[in-house]
Amino acid sequence: MDWQERAGIWLKVEEFTDTAHAPVRAALMERANLQPGQSVLDIGPGGGVTLLDAAEAVGQTGQVTGIDIAPSFVERAAARAPENVDVRTGDASVYAFESDSFDAAISLFGVMFFNDLESAFANIRTAIKPGCKLTFACWGPPPTNPWFAISGSVATKVLGPGPAFDPDAPGPMALAEPDKINRVLSQAGWHVDVDTVDLFLTPQGSPSNVADLQFSVGGAAMRMVEADKAGRLTDDHKEAIRAGLTAEFAKCVTDGAVRVPARINFVQAVA
Repeated sequence: MDWQERAGIWLKVEEFTDTAHAPVRAALMERANLQPGQSVLDIGPGGGVTLLDAAEAVGQTGQVTGIDIAPSFVERAAARAPENVDVRTGDASVYAFESDSFDAAISLFGVMFFNDLESAFANIRTAIKPGCKLTFACWGPPPTNPWFAISGSVATKVLGPGPAFDPDAPGPMALAEPDKINRVLSQAGWHVDVDTVDLFLTPQGSPSNVADLQFSVGGAAMRMVEADKAGRLTDDHKEAIRAGLTAEFAKCVTDGAVRVPARINFVQAVA
């Protein structure tokens, strides 16, 4: 995956996704329970909203370090970060961390893309002080997450079946199953607890606004890119996908707002 290219797309919808993911981020930070004065590692912070949360939690006596593989994400995160935040460009799966240098680590949807999950989590563990905790959030299975399932099913109706879903491939659903999370992290040396929670994502705007977002990121967007490269994406396809997305997300409206059910795995792993 070209992370620099993907980062440019995500940054264009940063405000929208930050708002949609806000309930997940709040639950993540509650579980992390960061304390003033701590040194914290944030893995894959993207545009940096979790860095702001962590920086506030640890205060001026603490330090937050973010590491992200995409230079555009690092540039954006560094631009918005306060003085007690350092943002580095790097791949956390192989980065040469200073041993036992962090009191805690966090990640919001940032640890599912490693090519070798066990090796990556073993490397991250070297950076965390013994007995300290990594807290991260990752998506549950696609059928329990309409944010993804709607996009995929609408694209399939219009464009036909896409590539078969591979639960072991790097991607948003690579850690969807708690049993796999336990196995991978335990083999990497962590003591693991997984709390699977059903909540609601809170995207701003109307169902058509959510459809616009899905045109930029997610399964439908990726299918359209593939079809376009193959020379078989038409304007009729685009209109049908947009209409389908709008209609499906309209079913998620509650009290005038789009509220999308989500199943999230919150993981707390002790080094």
